[in-house]
Amino acid sequence: MTGKGGVGKTSVAAATALRAAELGYRTLVLSTDPAHSLADSFDLELNHDPKLIQSNLWAAELDALREMEQNWGAVRRYITEVLQAQGMDGVQAEELAVLPGMDEIFALVRMKRHCDAGDFDVLIVDSAPTGTALRLLSLPEISGWYMRRFYKTVPGDGQYPEPGV
Repeated sequence: MTGKGGVGKTSVAAATALRAAELGYRTLVLSTDPAHSLADSFDLELNHDPKLIQSNLWAAELDALREMEQNWGAVRRYITEVLQAQGMDGVQAEELAVLPGMDEIFALVRMKRHCDAGDFDVLIVDSAPTGTALRLLSLPEISGWYMRRFYKTVPGDGQYPEPGV
C-alpha cells in the first residue's frame, strides 16, 4: 500500500491483511514507514520481527537501521576493499563506504528475504508516504548509476570519464 501521507494506507494494509488471513492465507503485513503506525492499527506492540497476532496473520514494523547494522560488517568491508583497490587511502575508503540510501537497501533486502523464505502466502507492505516509498523503490536503479560512476574497474580505461574531464 502506497500513497500520500494520511490517506489511510496503514488502515487499508491492516484490513487487507486481516481479510487475507481470514481466507486462510498465511499473511505478513510489514510496515516500512518510519512512523510505525501499524502497531496502532492492531492496538499492540510490534517490532522488527514478525509477530503472530491471530491465526494466519503476522505483523512487523521494519527497523531499517537494525537491518543495516546486522548486515553492515560484510558490506562495509567489501566497499572499503573496492575503494582501496582503486588506490584510495584506508581511512578515506572507510568513510566513503557509507553509501546514500543504505537503510533503504536493507529494507528491500528484508522484504526479499521474507519472499524467498516462503513462510507466507501473502506479503502486504505498508509503505511510507510517497516520497519515501519512491526513494525506496528507485534505489536499485539509482545505486547502479552511483556504482557505475564511482567504482571504475580500471582508472583511465575510457569507460567512464576521469574526474574533472
